[in-house]
Amino acid sequence: MSNQHTSTPGVSVIGLGAMGSGIARTLIEGGCTVSVWNRSRAKVDALVATGAIGCNNPGDALNANSHVIVCVSDYAVWQQIIQEHSLASRFEDTCIIQLTTGTIDDVQTHASLIHDNGGRLVEGAVMCYPRNLGTDEAALLLSGAPDVLDECAHILSALDANWTSLGEDINQPSVLSRSLMSGLTGALMGLVNGAAICRAGGVPLDVFMKFNEGTNSILLAEQRRLIEAIRDGRTEENEASIKAWREGNQALNSVAASLGTDLTLQNAIQAVFQEGRRRGLDEHDLSALVDVFDPASDR
Repeated sequence: MSNQHTSTPGVSVIGLGAMGSGIARTLIEGGCTVSVWNRSRAKVDALVATGAIGCNNPGDALNANSHVIVCVSDYAVWQQIIQEHSLASRFEDTCIIQLTTGTIDDVQTHASLIHDNGGRLVEGAVMCYPRNLGTDEAALLLSGAPDVLDECAHILSALDANWTSLGEDINQPSVLSRSLMSGLTGALMGLVNGAAICRAGGVPLDVFMKFNEGTNSILLAEQRRLIEAIRDGRTEENEASIKAWREGNQALNSVAASLGTDLTLQNAIQAVFQEGRRRGLDEHDLSALVDVFDPASDR
């Protein structure tokens, strides 16, 4: 690794997949001195060509700067890197900004490892595409001790000028990011399923797209209404009951079955409606299904 002394902020990035490379590139464009490491040397060299400092191993990346962003595919990969390169002893006086997706157990185990070895930790999640970093569309969710977040602010702000602090609970980025993914995945899978039904039934997809776009404003309003109803405990008031939704999904099942499209998604949704019925929620608002998903409702 080459040595470079500069007054600009220094940060290392370990992991140069699409997101890690996007992070490094955005930081370079923001005026940071960025040291990078990845298992694949080609990805390191590509960033060196744009102004990064290439590291031969992850230990070099840890030594290069006191702030190190980790963005690999999962915590198992990061743990393997730690073990293979004996990195645990190098975390002292280093702040790890962890942007790897993981489970709550992963997050807790990793936090103990960093703190037990004298390091500091910011736990985070990136909720945008790499191309959105450094723009108004960037979205970073972060947790950590207030003083640690403050010391990382110049780095985080280069990625997202309006990054969100979720407080000191390091589980919160994983919980919130996966919750948001639940809504996004459900909506997009439903959209693709609807396209499949239209295609099988001979409805032009341009027509499907036109009418789907017309529902966007309704969907946004309903999302807000549902969240507010759950927050405020107003899940009995409704314009369309769970029973009505269940019967609508049954009709959807019938149409899909007659066209020969797969019923996996509709059947899963129907199972949720049936559980709501079993719990006596048939005449409640759709928001009442939160009690089906939340195990605390059984306590």
